[in-house]
Amino acid sequence: MYIDVIIANNWSRLAVTGAKVLTRHQIKTSLDDWTEWQKSVATSAISRSKLLHWPQGMALALIGVRRCGKTFLSLEVARSRYKHILYFNCEDPIVTLFNDVRIFDEIISVFSEQFGGPPDCIIFDEIQNVTNWERWVRKTVDTNRWPLIVTGSSAKLLSSEISTSIAGRCIEHRVWPLSYREFLQFNKIADPSALAHLAAMQNYMKWGGFPAAVLEKEPILRKIILDQYMNDILLKDVAERHQIRSMPMLSQLLVYAYSNISSDFSYNAVQRAFGINTATVQDYCGFLNDAFVLFEVCRFHRNLKVQARDTKKIYAIDPGLRRTRSRSPSEDSGKVAENLVYIELRRRGQTIYYYKNRGEVDFLTTDESGKPLQAIQVCYSNMESPETYRREVDSLWECLEDLKLEEGLLLSLSREEVIKKRGMSIRIVPLYKFLMTDDIAPLN
Repeated sequence: MYIDVIIANNWSRLAVTGAKVLTRHQIKTSLDDWTEWQKSVATSAISRSKLLHWPQGMALALIGVRRCGKTFLSLEVARSRYKHILYFNCEDPIVTLFNDVRIFDEIISVFSEQFGGPPDCIIFDEIQNVTNWERWVRKTVDTNRWPLIVTGSSAKLLSSEISTSIAGRCIEHRVWPLSYREFLQFNKIADPSALAHLAAMQNYMKWGGFPAAVLEKEPILRKIILDQYMNDILLKDVAERHQIRSMPMLSQLLVYAYSNISSDFSYNAVQRAFGINTATVQDYCGFLNDAFVLFEVCRFHRNLKVQARDTKKIYAIDPGLRRTRSRSPSEDSGKVAENLVYIELRRRGQTIYYYKNRGEVDFLTTDESGKPLQAIQVCYSNMESPETYRREVDSLWECLEDLKLEEGLLLSLSREEVIKKRGMSIRIVPLYKFLMTDDIAPLN
């Protein structure tokens, strides 16, 4: 469709030739709606911004899966510094009518006219919906016009546009579903006992950390909320964005992946199981990764060629969201616990691999150069069986000795002890303690 932009009286009208006309009145109506909505949630959000860093003179980009709390976090941060805040969600229908970065200036003009002056701070939510948004952000930051917060539900917003087009002008912050500590806070559980932790962990492992689902008390409504989230993500952030024609094929792949979290995953295995071309499987997995739905972890190996071709392990963004598509016949508490550790390590900014030789260790973190830092094994039981205990511990010993690490971490249900061998140590810690701390201090 040919778009003809008419500029008059400071953009008093934006017209689309042969279609509808976008006027300042329409923009004002949408802006009023979002302003009222912003006021309605002024006191309903629970603080999540304590550790967020936003230096003066730079834009702030909050990036993460849809509905994980980016909007509330952006409002919380803005309100802590500014009074007159322009908030606009770029999924508003008028963006579909006129998808051009110049609409940003028109929105700001309408706001300034309505409130008697320009905003103190601007929030553009889901900004990736506006074509060429990064150019407008770059100019805005370079000219120091307004403090700016943008949010997006695509990893490419972080890895591509920000790192290339507006590098050095924007602070990036990944937003994840609620951590276990935040989950306790949202449920108003303070200083829980060990038994209360185990009960809370069971609930967290079942329903996950999407804020609205956590705050909803009715299980049926929780399930409806999470199912709608998944539908929205698949449609808006995967299918529409990447122009996928075969939704059944995409859904089939996701069901398979979510039913096999924390397990080996290969594109060839999916091809054999469902007849989906391996290139298509790889593309779809990439799209799901961009939407923060699915993550792949490579095996650690000193030879990068071997590492690249080895089988990956797969994880979900959230156990509650995973329940909407999993067809696993059991609760899979061990796999879900491992998945929680993966997301927590990502939340802490760790680079993650898994280790496999004779035995297997679930997670190995490394520094930027690839040097191994910490080996972590997850066994969501107390390992009463001598065989289970020996398998989990021996795999860690092998990993520590091979990689010349002094200490490993084994996350259990509630068991806690330290074992030593030939100058190496393994600390066994309950999973909830690991999730409650930023790190487990090394032994002296």
